[in-house]
Amino acid sequence: MAELLIRAKPHWMDVWDATKIASLTPEQLQSYNARTQIGDIIIVRGDGWAWGREECLPNFIVVKLPNLTEAEVKHYEQSLIDTADPQKPIMLKVRKYATTPTIVDSCKTELSGAKEVVKATFESALITKTATEIIK
Repeated sequence: MAELLIRAKPHWMDVWDATKIASLTPEQLQSYNARTQIGDIIIVRGDGWAWGREECLPNFIVVKLPNLTEAEVKHYEQSLIDTADPQKPIMLKVRKYATTPTIVDSCKTELSGAKEVVKATFESALITKTATEIIK
């Protein structure tokens, strides 16, 4: 079984207003745009991983996928990288894969925050971010 640590709380930069965002340097803006979001798959571990005390609600949830191994879902930890210039890759998003708010909300209602989700349900709720979603 694979266990996924998923962001359940907004990023601390999400509260910034348009004035604050407009004042950012290009490097700061890139970091702002790449930040994690609710539903982002942060890390993948195998069955029975001892999660730390910070890796729980309200910050994170753990989703257990009983029909998948850690190796099968390890790629969900990938970042979304712009490799148009191979000499200078740019991170567009810290995480390329996320779950829908529905999965996050249903897991939050569980007392422990952890929930087993069948493979088909999880895969139908999987979001793969693309560069076109990032560039506005």
